[in-house]
Amino acid sequence: MARIDWAQLPPDIQRRVERVAGAEVREAHTQTGGFSAGIASRVTFADGQRFFVKAVPTTTQGTFELYAREAEVLRAIPRELPAAHLVGAFTQDDWTVLVIEDVEGLHPERSVSSADTAHVLDAIAALAAVPADRTLPRLSDELADDAHSWSRLVAEGLLETTTPWCVANVDLLRAAAERAPSAVAGDRLLHADLRADNILIDSSGRARLLDWPWAARGAGWEDALLYLLDLRVEDSTANVAPLLDHPAFGRSRTDDHVALLAAVAGSWFEKCRLPAPPGMTTLRDFQRREAIAAVEWIAELSAAAD
Repeated sequence: MARIDWAQLPPDIQRRVERVAGAEVREAHTQTGGFSAGIASRVTFADGQRFFVKAVPTTTQGTFELYAREAEVLRAIPRELPAAHLVGAFTQDDWTVLVIEDVEGLHPERSVSSADTAHVLDAIAALAAVPADRTLPRLSDELADDAHSWSRLVAEGLLETTTPWCVANVDLLRAAAERAPSAVAGDRLLHADLRADNILIDSSGRARLLDWPWAARGAGWEDALLYLLDLRVEDSTANVAPLLDHPAFGRSRTDDHVALLAAVAGSWFEKCRLPAPPGMTTLRDFQRREAIAAVEWIAELSAAAD
């Protein structure tokens, strides 16, 4: 996916970014990765400051709304939490722009044995210790539609588009997914879109969480579970079971985990059949890989419980 380059940002918008930073731009480097085609550049200024600048035009349907939402979320996140915090944000001449702290670091190694994984879970536990801003949506509400995804797949004759295990165990998946809204109910702060490409490990070993448009309120363990799912996408044989004892999982139970995995897997199986949104060409393949990894994990958890 080709990103918009910093040089394509209108001059008036570039000058507005300079006013936010209080210095002229010296150089900008476009960052790859992610799903959207907006500008994502590490920008160095004449006084030595460096910020991460995200920008998207209103014509980029969907992504514009996400950037605007992320600015709202970042304004509400306590400064002590392990995020890349907002420096400034504005909308001008049909562009929404975010100027964010630049984090010097690397994406975590996607391995259960890596020290990076412990750092990520520690950061998630720090989020879960904080009551979420009341303006954030409840994850239980966000999952209300996903909870019925397996019922829709059956009713629409689309179950065969999933996997043979899903076909054989659809009653388990349907019942588990319907429990998801109650399983995730709570008032803790959630990132709600946590993968390795949304995290940087800084020089101190601290995990810093990036890209916040989907932040929500929930029970507090959901980010940890979905991060372990991301590890399983990377390595389907990864033994994540010992990591479930980390404090990030709080008082959650196996049936809570199965409920969330079932709801998101069903939703992803529905969505991955649809055309990709404009500028997000890799999204549908990602969703199918995550859905398959989720149901494979559910199969393991269900077998262990028998």
